[in-house]
Amino acid sequence: MALVSEFLGQLTLSYSGEPEAKYPTVVPARDFDPARDAARIDTAIKTKGVDEQTIIDILTRRSCEQRREIAFEYERFAKKDLVSALKGALSGSLEALILGLMKSTAQYDASELKASMKGLGTDEETLIDIVCSRNNEELAEIKRVYRDMFKKDLEKDVAGDTSGNFAKLLLALVQTRRDEPSNVVDYEKIDEDARALYEAGVKRKGTDVVTWIEIMSQRSVPHLQKVFERYKSYSPYDMKESIRKEVKGDLEKSFLTLVECFENRQLYFASRLNEAMKSKGAKEKVVTRIIVSRCEVDLIKIRTEFKKHFKRSLYQTITEHTKGDYQKALLSLCGGDD
Repeated sequence: MALVSEFLGQLTLSYSGEPEAKYPTVVPARDFDPARDAARIDTAIKTKGVDEQTIIDILTRRSCEQRREIAFEYERFAKKDLVSALKGALSGSLEALILGLMKSTAQYDASELKASMKGLGTDEETLIDIVCSRNNEELAEIKRVYRDMFKKDLEKDVAGDTSGNFAKLLLALVQTRRDEPSNVVDYEKIDEDARALYEAGVKRKGTDVVTWIEIMSQRSVPHLQKVFERYKSYSPYDMKESIRKEVKGDLEKSFLTLVECFENRQLYFASRLNEAMKSKGAKEKVVTRIIVSRCEVDLIKIRTEFKKHFKRSLYQTITEHTKGDYQKALLSLCGGDD
C-alpha cells in the first residue's frame, strides 16, 4: 500500500476551475452591418446561376450571433425566410454546410442527432460522434435545445432508437451526471476505479459493462485521465487495448471515442477528419459535421493537432480531398494554413 500511495502521490490533476477556453476559427466580424450583408446575399441568390462565392464569403466569416442578425434583416426586407431562400439556391454538400451554419452549435448538434434517429435504421456513427465527444455543459445545452426544437426529449428518442449496452452507455452520457473537476485529488478513488475497470473486464471471463459505463460516464475527465494511467499497473493492456479485447461493434466504438476524447478531444476530431478525407471521395458528411460544429469552439486546436500528428496541415488536406464551392467554404471555416 505504501508503494501505491507513493505512486499516486506523484499524480496531479491539472484543473484551474475555469470553463474550457475556446479556440475558434470563426469570430465576430468587425464593422459588421447585417442589413448590408442581407442585401448582398439577396443579390447573390437572385443572380443567374447563383453567386455562391458571396454567400460563402459572408456566412463563413460571421459569428453565429451575426448570422442570426443577417437572417432577421433579410426577412425584414425580402419578406421571406433566409434559410428557405438558401435551401432553394444551394444544393449538395455546400447546402448542408451553409444551412448548418445558420444554426447555433447546440442547435446544429441537436438537429444532427435528430436526423441520425429519423426513419428506418439509425445512423450510429453520428450518435457516437456527438454524444461521446461532448462535455457535460455541451450535452446539457444540446438537450435543452433539442426539446425546444423538436418538442421531444433526447433521452427518450435515444432510448427508443438504440438497444442493449450501447443504449445504456449513451443514456448514461446524455443524463450528464459527470462529476465536475476538482482541485482535490482523491488518490484512493483513482486506484479503486482503475482496479474496478480491470476486474470488470480483462481480469474476468465476460465483461461487466455496467461498471465500465458507470465509471466512464460519471467521473470527471481529469480524474479519468489518472485512472487510465493507473490502470496500466493492473492490466497487461492499456484501456484502449482492453476495450478492443472486451467489447465489439457500436459499444466498442463508443468506449474508444470516450477514452480518446478524455485523453485529447481535439486530437480525436483531427483523427476523424484525417480518416474521413483519406477515403476515396471524402466522407463529406463527417467533414461537414466536425468543421461546422467546432469552428466556433476549438477548430484552431484541432488544426494544431492535425498538423502535429499527420505532418500536413488541415488546410492542405481539405484542398486535396474536396472540390468546388464546398471546398471554398471549408477552407474559409478552417481559417488559414498552418
